[in-house]
Amino acid sequence: MEPVFHLSLSVSDPQATRTFYESAFGARVGRSTEAWIDIWLFGTQLTAYHRPAAVTPSPYREAQHFGATVSWVDWEALVARAGAVAGGFATAPVVDDVKGQAKAIVADPDGYLIEIKAYRDPTLTLQRP
Repeated sequence: MEPVFHLSLSVSDPQATRTFYESAFGARVGRSTEAWIDIWLFGTQLTAYHRPAAVTPSPYREAQHFGATVSWVDWEALVARAGAVAGGFATAPVVDDVKGQAKAIVADPDGYLIEIKAYRDPTLTLQRP
């Protein structure tokens, strides 16, 4: 059986978090209470806990982020949608034709960074250790 990767974040407003991930990435919501919400994002269960005091300000996170690798053909549209919902990019979209890769980073309402990347060679997306 394949395990489900799980990520947990403290958020200041679960509804704003839900709206962002649904709108930016097409995520869907699973279980929820007033204190937390499960968001299914790229096959991962992202649990957002309503803990405003625990949200670390972004300047102290620096390079901390999570992300997803998507297909080359889906990357541009997904990045455009996520950038529009986020109101811009934390790191502007870059396509490196020499390396055959593309990436962009957006921030969610609490400043968590989400990297969206793609490889022109689809076998690189499927490689696992």
